[in-house]
Amino acid sequence: MQQISLKFSIMMTTVALAAMLAGVWLAASDRENDSRAMLLPDRVMTLFPDPKPLTAFALTDHQNRVFDLSRLKGKWSFLFFGFTHCPDICPTTLAILARARDNIAKSTAGAEDVQFVFISVDPNRDTAGKLSQYVTYFHTTFLGMTGNDAQIGNLAGQLGAAYQVAFTPGMENYPVYHTATVFLVDPRARYHAMFTPPLDAETISRRFKVLRELEGAKAK
Repeated sequence: MQQISLKFSIMMTTVALAAMLAGVWLAASDRENDSRAMLLPDRVMTLFPDPKPLTAFALTDHQNRVFDLSRLKGKWSFLFFGFTHCPDICPTTLAILARARDNIAKSTAGAEDVQFVFISVDPNRDTAGKLSQYVTYFHTTFLGMTGNDAQIGNLAGQLGAAYQVAFTPGMENYPVYHTATVFLVDPRARYHAMFTPPLDAETISRRFKVLRELEGAKAK
């Protein structure tokens, strides 16, 4: 157990350092572009200077449909990794994201091009049926995904999403460790930003509104 905890701590430190470096870039860019300052006050959102294009992956959603790179294109996607047996972080985060989604839906731009995706890192227990019941409890539009270890690891690795499943055959209540970060992928299937705890629905929706407006202005 100590080895697992140490490994997870190292992975989390790596993610934190990446976020810190991206935050440093943002702070520097504020001096050149005051519009970016609106993203900084609460430090919840880290915006990457050069969004990273994601490469091919394949998961299965809670309706047993393939969820791959093509289903990220054309939408802003909020991705969160967890598991349905999670006692605290997952239900709390999903409840916050549900409120954020409702806030976004009330905005001028709406939520037609926005999706919220819960990715289970515990495929041994999280079947499609269980995922369907779980995610739709928080919001009827939420999507649940999982896959085999290699499939999950592929997408998690591209995002730097740390997790560790301490699976033991014959043991039902084995521990699962995972990041509490929410990853934001843009409509071009690029890893564009991330939200780190403490998470707040109003803050997430406000920051996302600013980002979407900035990206819309660039496209004109």
